[in-house]
Amino acid sequence: MSLGHMGVLYCLLVLLGIGLLGPGLAGVFQIKIGRTWLIADATDARSHLRGLNATMAAVGMLALWACWDLERSRMLVLALGVVMAAVVVSRLYSLLVDGLPGATSLIYLAIEALLGGVFLAWPPPPLG
Repeated sequence: MSLGHMGVLYCLLVLLGIGLLGPGLAGVFQIKIGRTWLIADATDARSHLRGLNATMAAVGMLALWACWDLERSRMLVLALGVVMAAVVVSRLYSLLVDGLPGATSLIYLAIEALLGGVFLAWPPPPLG
């Protein structure tokens, strides 16, 4: 794997890892989760939201884990690409049924599409 290829993958994996791990953990341990905006102010709804935040943090940890031994992390990088592709599809579906979101959501969509595209099209090469 070339130095440029490794550099791009390291940068994108760290961006994804930190971008998901920090907010995900913050959401898990937030004391008043969803109090101001959660429609169903019930224990089940808050529990589900904490679970989603934990999932987000776990995906961030996996992205950082892939950096540990990038050359052997081909399948993990591909799996992260599949996750990003699913997020992109859900955001595109939201565009169709919910309408045009604000600029922040569109920026997230572009970044997620970039991450998914790079991880799926340019993962570390197979070993051997």
